[in-house]
Order: sequence, then C-alpha cells, then structure tokens
Amino acid sequence: MALIGTIDPYVPGTSFSNYVELIEYFFSSNNIAEERKKDIFMSCAGLAVFEELKLLYPATDLKTLTYAEITKKLKERLDKIDSEIMLRFKFRCRRQSPTESGENYVLAVKHLAESCDFGAFRDSAIRDQLVFGVYNRELQKRLLNEEELNLRSAERIIKGFEMANNNSLYFAETAAGAGVNSVKNRLGNRQSRVDRYDRDRSRSWDKKFSKNGDSRAVYRKYEGREGRSRSGQRNSSRGRYANFVCHFCRKRGHIQKNCYRYKDSQGDSVNSVKEVTKPKEVHDYFKRLRVDYDSESEEEDLNRNSPHLGPQGAGEDSESDWTKA
Repeated sequence: MALIGTIDPYVPGTSFSNYVELIEYFFSSNNIAEERKKDIFMSCAGLAVFEELKLLYPATDLKTLTYAEITKKLKERLDKIDSEIMLRFKFRCRRQSPTESGENYVLAVKHLAESCDFGAFRDSAIRDQLVFGVYNRELQKRLLNEEELNLRSAERIIKGFEMANNNSLYFAETAAGAGVNSVKNRLGNRQSRVDRYDRDRSRSWDKKFSKNGDSRAVYRKYEGREGRSRSGQRNSSRGRYANFVCHFCRKRGHIQKNCYRYKDSQGDSVNSVKEVTKPKEVHDYFKRLRVDYDSESEEEDLNRNSPHLGPQGAGEDSESDWTKA
C-alpha cells in the first residue's frame, strides 16, 4: 500500500520537536502501527540523526530501543532549552525589521512570549513590546497617544496602519504611471534632438565613407571631430589628443597645430578673410630705368636695320670701290 505524503530528512539547527510533531501527522495519516514507527523514523530522519544516536548510545544496539526513547533523547540533545532570563531577554530585544510586515512582527512577539511564562502579565507584556519595537515612528506615536491601549487595539492599529500605507503607495504609483502615460500619449513617440543629431551625423559619415574608396583614410580625417562638442568647442576628455598638451596655450586636449589661439596669433584663423591689398606704386627710379631701357632698345634696333657708313658717309661697298680705284 502506498504511503500518503513524504517526510524530508531533519535539518540540523532547526527545532527537532517540530520535526517530531510533523512526522506524527505522517504516521496518523497512513495508520502506521507503533512497532513500525521506529523503522520509518530511522529511514526518513537522515544521517545527522543517526550519528547523534550513535553518540548518545555508543555501546547499545539501536534495534533494542523504542521510538519514544529515541525521540525523547534526541529532543534533550538537539532542542536545548534556554533559561528563563535568556528567553525574556530575547523577547525584550525583539524589534521589527524594515522589511518585516506588521502582522509577522505581532506573531513573532506572541511566539516568544509563550516560552517566557509571563502568566497574567502576558497580554500587557506583548502590548508593551509591540509599542516599543515597531519600526515606523509615526505608528509608534499613534500607539503612545492612544487612550486605554490594550493588546487587541494595538494589533488592530498596527494592521490598519500598514494596510493604509500599502494602499497609498499603490495609488501614488498608479497616478504616477497614468501621468507618464498621458504625457507620452499626448506627445507621441517623438525623437529627441540628441537622437536626431546622432542619426543625421551617422548618415553623413556613411555617405562620406561610401563615396571614398578607402574608408580608413576618411575615418582618420574625421576622427578628430570626436573630441569636439556640438557647439564646435574641443572636449579635452575625448578624442585622439585627450592626453596631449598644447605647446602654445599649455592646455590639455589638443596640439599646437589644432590650437585656435595659435591660429589666431598667426593670422590663419579658420573664419578670417584676408584683405586684398592694392599693389604699391613703382618708385620713380624704376620708372626712369624703364624709360632708359626702352630708348636703348630702340637705338639698337635702328642700327641693326640701317647700313654702316664709312668716314665719308658711304657704305662698305663704296669704300671697297674707292680703294680699288
């Protein structure tokens, strides 16, 4: 016959009494006989429980022991009961954590009070500890200002305050989300200026890369623009010259060749337009030289074209004829 449910092994450090109580429910639901309880318990409890039994009964055969003897000895070994002053010390030091709900805090304080043996003072002790240990200071002030506060009214105020805070947070988040959605619906899916600028810039760069055969050369030409902002100013924290220092203005982020101050000082500004100056008038001395040079060149041309005359004013032919005669 198949058994109903399963039993996990015992986890060291947890309450062994609770584990025994859980396994008793397993026995009753499956109608386990008394003589079979020890065998099922030993097979389900795990190795840690078996080793503890070996330490408790070193020279005794475990088969001779009963289920009641084994569980009683293990409770004394694994569930060490603190003294009354230690239990009350833990009760007084119990405070609500920032992430703990108010209902869980109330249940935890009540559980600690069960082992403190307060007697008739139990409800008053729990009430005092709830007021002292709550995390929210506004809730604590409200509890202190309450007239004739008892345990029942304290629990009601703590649970109601937590529920009101949760509802207010939910409504605030809902309103904030509705406001954001309404703005988005009213404005639509509009692209910001930054996105449009980056998109247009990437498109222009793609065109330049596609027109030129060597994309690496084009990139080297335009990579210097990475160090500039949109206004044209050079950004010293970006770009290829981020760690360089200019020899002219002594500022980091660029070199002298790209320094605007250096270009302005040299009259080679990017946006400057050079004035067209009229040529200076030629000096009078050069004018006289030009006149003399022109007259000499005219005389040479005349002598070159006219025949040479002798002492009588005749040409060379007439002179030769006279000597012959």
